[in-house]
Amino acid sequence: MTKKTIKIKLLGFWDGFNPDSHILINVLKKKYDVQFVDTNPEYIICSVFGKPYDYCKYPQIRIMFSGENYIPDFNLVDYAISSYPVNYSDRSFRLPQCFGTVKNSAWGLKDKNRDYNVDILKEKVYFANFIFSHESENNMRGDFFKKLSEYKRVESSGSFMNNMPEGKCVSRADGSKLDFQRKSKFTICFESTKHEGFITEKIVEAFYSDTIPIYYGSSDVSGIFNEEAFINCTGYDSFDEVIDRIIELDKHDEKYLEMLRKPIFTNPEYPGLLMNDFEAFVYNIFDQPVEKAYRRSLVYCAKQYNDYLIGVNKEENDNKTAVVNGGIFNAIKKSVMFWKR
Repeated sequence: MTKKTIKIKLLGFWDGFNPDSHILINVLKKKYDVQFVDTNPEYIICSVFGKPYDYCKYPQIRIMFSGENYIPDFNLVDYAISSYPVNYSDRSFRLPQCFGTVKNSAWGLKDKNRDYNVDILKEKVYFANFIFSHESENNMRGDFFKKLSEYKRVESSGSFMNNMPEGKCVSRADGSKLDFQRKSKFTICFESTKHEGFITEKIVEAFYSDTIPIYYGSSDVSGIFNEEAFINCTGYDSFDEVIDRIIELDKHDEKYLEMLRKPIFTNPEYPGLLMNDFEAFVYNIFDQPVEKAYRRSLVYCAKQYNDYLIGVNKEENDNKTAVVNGGIFNAIKKSVMFWKR
């Protein structure tokens, strides 16, 4: 049977983006003949990197895919796939950021063997690791690192608060980050911001590395990941209580191993159910005739808003001051001025 051909233009993805590693593109290729084009696309799939609001100048059907802490604007896009549980007819789907890629994402954890024996403790040459490139909102990462370090040394092998010999850093790109984490009993997994629904790869990498995650971020994380398998800081009244729990596990091998062996997902069927729902959402968009797939308003206030953002981009281009790498976040202040006119 001949596959339906769909013509797509990608906008606003990060430098080095590989479509073949992206979960949305993989799902599309299962059913359609996907063609990436620069001219005459039928669909725009956009994200929040690159030139802000560049997709506004394209009249085609727009699908926002963002794993960042950004809630899509349905005045500007027809459909959105994001980390947030926004319920809006057939226009919105929640796909946590940690499920956004094919390789080393949460999808692969469903088959992970958790039957550890006591010998795994011999591999744990470090107490805990702390691997970040920057501070988080409200200094939560740095504050926790300092407080936990009062109990035992915490290995900081990222560029932020690095304490390694000669400042050596590990990297996700070459696999050295996971290798380093695997040598630790605990991995500090603090999100950059506590934004409900925003769950990134940090807790996933800790599970892949056979460590116990110490997580701080979205309070609904336990709806996905089994709270008996990690330490959820939002479930404690203070960092002191969190550290007391860590010390208890650190000093009692059986308690530590008991947590390490717990199932990763709250519902073991969650990844499969999520994939089924995601495919249904995506195929509903692309199975329709193109002319029936539009959802955003094309008139009145929504059109004025869209046209205003096109004008902002044109003005920046004319002045040669366009933001190329800052993405959508650097344009928000300018865009909201529209409503003050």
